[in-house]
Amino acid sequence: MHPHRDLFENVRARTSRYLPDETYAAAAAFVLGYDIACEGGALVGFHEWLVVRLDGWSNLHWSAAVLHAAFPAVQDVHKAVRASPKARRHAIDTLFELLAEYDRVRSKQDGLKGIFLAYERWLHQQGLGDTPAPTE
Repeated sequence: MHPHRDLFENVRARTSRYLPDETYAAAAAFVLGYDIACEGGALVGFHEWLVVRLDGWSNLHWSAAVLHAAFPAVQDVHKAVRASPKARRHAIDTLFELLAEYDRVRSKQDGLKGIFLAYERWLHQQGLGDTPAPTE
């Protein structure tokens, strides 16, 4: 995901230059649109990595799971992100921090393979996998 790293960091640093408004919804839509333009290649494995990283939220789209990472102690994360400009900025920063962290993991040798193996192990630990936990 190296080519995307610079773009995502620029959007994070200069959000108002790239997006019509500085909201989490606009930032998440930008990332999703970029991934779609890359035929799903930009974020392949991101959801799985995020589930393992957060130890949960497998039933949510990555954009909702990121909000739970940004506001872990809040019941209504959608309300929390709209509470103030500071909360919106925090959610946007969390999104791009998680994307950068994911990119570092994915960029390692066999990084994507490791992400999917870790996800399969996580599913198995949760009793959600239908096969034995994989080993490397």
